[in-house]
Amino acid sequence: MKKGGKYFGAGAAFLAVCFIAIMSFGISSSAGEQGEKITISMIGKYDSADTAAIRSVDIENKLLRLRNHNTGKTYTLNYDNTSMMYDVRGTVLSASLLEPGQIVDVTFLKSSKHITTLNVSGNAWTIESTREHDLVRGDGSARVKDETYRIDDRTLVMADGELALAEDILATDSVTVSGIGKEIYSVVVTGGHGYVSLSSDMVDDQSLVGAWLELDNEVIHKISPNMLLSAPEGEYNLQILGNGANYQSEINISRNEETVIDTSNIKVEKPSEGIVTFQIIPEYAEVFVDGERVLSSIQQSFRYGYHNLKVMADGYVTQDKYLKIGSPSSVINIELEPLEDSSESSMSTSGISLDITYIPTGSSEYTSTSASFEDTTSAASSSSSSKKKSSTSASSYKRNRIIEDCRIYFDSPEDAELYFDGAYIGIVPVSVSKISGIHEVILKRDGYETKSYRISIDTEETDETYTFPELLYSDDLITKDITENSSGLSETELVLLLESAYGISPESLFDEETGELMFTEKELLQILETLQEASTESISEEASEDLSLTDEEISSLLESLSGASASSEEEQDLLKQILDAAALASSSE
Repeated sequence: MKKGGKYFGAGAAFLAVCFIAIMSFGISSSAGEQGEKITISMIGKYDSADTAAIRSVDIENKLLRLRNHNTGKTYTLNYDNTSMMYDVRGTVLSASLLEPGQIVDVTFLKSSKHITTLNVSGNAWTIESTREHDLVRGDGSARVKDETYRIDDRTLVMADGELALAEDILATDSVTVSGIGKEIYSVVVTGGHGYVSLSSDMVDDQSLVGAWLELDNEVIHKISPNMLLSAPEGEYNLQILGNGANYQSEINISRNEETVIDTSNIKVEKPSEGIVTFQIIPEYAEVFVDGERVLSSIQQSFRYGYHNLKVMADGYVTQDKYLKIGSPSSVINIELEPLEDSSESSMSTSGISLDITYIPTGSSEYTSTSASFEDTTSAASSSSSSKKKSSTSASSYKRNRIIEDCRIYFDSPEDAELYFDGAYIGIVPVSVSKISGIHEVILKRDGYETKSYRISIDTEETDETYTFPELLYSDDLITKDITENSSGLSETELVLLLESAYGISPESLFDEETGELMFTEKELLQILETLQEASTESISEEASEDLSLTDEEISSLLESLSGASASSEEEQDLLKQILDAAALASSSE
């Protein structure tokens, strides 16, 4: 009897729960007539839809940050077990499998910012981990794997998990590019770059300037005084060849770090020579080595190392290549391409002129012979600056043409060392001769992060001026007392310092409607100093326990820390976000 009563009670309870659940998911007309509360399920409901690129995925807090491509603005949505997510094939997808840069179709409730459904877009295309890209062309277009697309400020560009600009991405970087149609929605750096320099240009009283440095065919560069090169991160077989040197070693290049090659280990010997036999089609083609014409019909002797090779004939596409001499004898076979078969990617438009001082780094292809030749198509990075006084057009570029009596001026950041296509130029402000094409600029200063840009120089007979942003403090400097180094910084630098030191999103400091910064330099400095002076414990205890702080609590907390106060509701709300972000950042550490 007791056992039967137990099951009977359980069954009745189950039916009661089912009845209540059914009633709660519908609208009861009798309840409406009696004025009782009506419950409506919001599962599967939404009032907003968007196609956007994922900026970041926060699994712990179940948040997605998305970039709306039409407006270029970033917004945050939350999700839970009721949010239905699917991959491009319609299979249920976990949020942990989503990646920055992916294009998704999302529906959500605007009031609660809750995701209803998320589908990886079936209309999107993705090109994964490629170095075949030119993202800075000067006309709003980008070239990826021989296809041209549109790119602008709305495009989401990510590097090292942070927002970046297309100008920040070097040709040595690997990127994953996603878009719809001819529009690029996102660019994510999947393989970054580091830097390579020599401990000295001199070995045994002999100069290495003019010799060649090679990294597994990825980088081939003529050594210049005090040079600094960018190179893809990874492990390489290094070779320095020429000027009597024939040195090989293994090196590792880490992202955003400088690898210094110890040249004291290099032994310099009397340069050796190799005999080269040319077999050229057509036979009447002219051959130039290091700018001097040679008779291709007879064997020629050249010193070991790299040489500039140019082969040209009427009615054929001119070829500019590197000639590598590394054995006692070799044969070079070259067949020129008729002009009528040439295309946009032909060697006539991508070679390096023989009178150029700065030779860009680039990837190359070798022949199977010991004396080999490689394409000199530039892989040097380029970028536009924050302020540029002349306009450029992709159609006006002609690679590596010296514009007589014109110069490129670099005004800032002051006191930084500037390298142009790897060659040391001097301390900013500084200038170089105007050379058209795509070039790489590296800025370096002790105690700061080394920064690279890509610049595109046109053929107009006018000077050009670049003003680059100030360099950021290195991680070692950020760990010191920030207030010692923060005075005198610009608004942009303070915003970046707040992000790097405390994890505060730059978007939270800007007005969503106008896009303008809502704080002055003085106010930003006050916020920075407030967070620096406050102990991690005090912020965590007062802010993390209740992230919904009242206006009075915010003002009281700020006043107790540094005498700061928030007068308007907007300032109070923003300062609340800053304190919350600081609390979360400190607790995660």
